[in-house]
Amino acid sequence: MMISAVFCTSVFACDKTLKVSVSSDWPPYSSKHGNNYLGLEVQLIELVLKDAGFCWQYVVLPSSSRTFKQLQEGKVDIIPAASFTQQRRKYAEFSLPYRQKVMLLFTQTKITLPFLDNPQLRGSLLYANLRSNIVAVSRGSVYGQYFANYRKNCPDCVIETNLARERFNLVKRGRVEYAVEDNLTGAYLIQHENFAQHIKPTSVSVYENPVQYMVRPGSLTEKQLQKFNLAIIKNSDAIKQIIADYHLK
Repeated sequence: MMISAVFCTSVFACDKTLKVSVSSDWPPYSSKHGNNYLGLEVQLIELVLKDAGFCWQYVVLPSSSRTFKQLQEGKVDIIPAASFTQQRRKYAEFSLPYRQKVMLLFTQTKITLPFLDNPQLRGSLLYANLRSNIVAVSRGSVYGQYFANYRKNCPDCVIETNLARERFNLVKRGRVEYAVEDNLTGAYLIQHENFAQHIKPTSVSVYENPVQYMVRPGSLTEKQLQKFNLAIIKNSDAIKQIIADYHLK
């Protein structure tokens, strides 16, 4: 775990400082450049926190599972891009949703199975087509009940890694048949790194859902949480524009 410097809206306009989890290698959502963090999620959380009157301190963590543990231990206050589950609700509060997450199935460019071109394929039919092939996923992330059932029925079919680049390398080398990845992250890696000739997105969406900020209970008062949610509402147009800009990159 690494903690960065404190960032404030101004010297005197800060209600409190919140510890925000961040990844140093999650393009295009967050990455470290020198002493600064850049990316879509960085822009969004800074926009919301500035409007709500909070300072922030980034806490760099290697995986989702580690991040959730740090929140439960009181070492992290805010986790961006979180999917709501009843299990997580036991130890965290959730903000209003602020963007939609789309998790696609990626595979080798040479694989041309018909079901991979069907954007309507969902649920149990999708996982019947996956059969007992191996799928690489993000450690600690959730992909809905159908995927949970698939994993329960075939635990050896799922491999967890910390980074998207690791998952794509597994696909590239033929160690796994598929990777489940965020649509923007997958597009970024294919466009900017050495994956274009080896990996392609399929038309299959494994999981789509709105994401929220997870908030450590006690880190914000009820009034402060209301200010945080109001900042999301007030900046909804700006949030949509930032997201749209990244889709064009």
